[in-house]
Amino acid sequence: MEALDTILEQVEQLAQLMARHNAVQLELREGALRIALTRAKSAESIAHTEEAMPPLFVSGYAKPASAPEAPLDDLWQPPAVLEVRSEFVGYCTPAPIAEGNAVERGQVLATVEVLGIPNEVVAPLPGVLERWAVEAGQPVQYGQVIAYLRPLSET
Repeated sequence: MEALDTILEQVEQLAQLMARHNAVQLELREGALRIALTRAKSAESIAHTEEAMPPLFVSGYAKPASAPEAPLDDLWQPPAVLEVRSEFVGYCTPAPIAEGNAVERGQVLATVEVLGIPNEVVAPLPGVLERWAVEAGQPVQYGQVIAYLRPLSET
């Protein structure tokens, strides 16, 4: 018990030394004994640091005059050819759609059979089927291209 009291006295003396010399960290080693102290920042130093940091948001910010004022819909352009990919691992059977035919959004392009359960792969937007990337009964992996679709405008 006396050893513990002695250690606590040493820790207290080290803490006073740290405060007196404005030290942030202190370590004492004596044989197998190791005492390490780290002082937390004081409220004053934290407040001082926050004052020095620039604010994340600046009120009164205005866009530069040269910035285009186009709506987001006008900025997005569909890709020239869209890759329709499998979301499943299994055996693919393309729908009976000839290359060059138009497809509607949500139309089934193929089914991928997983453990005997057919899962539909649908057209994400209206377009023209450019070409098939798989044949009937072919095994497909997750993310594998099934068909290439040239998007059409939905208007």
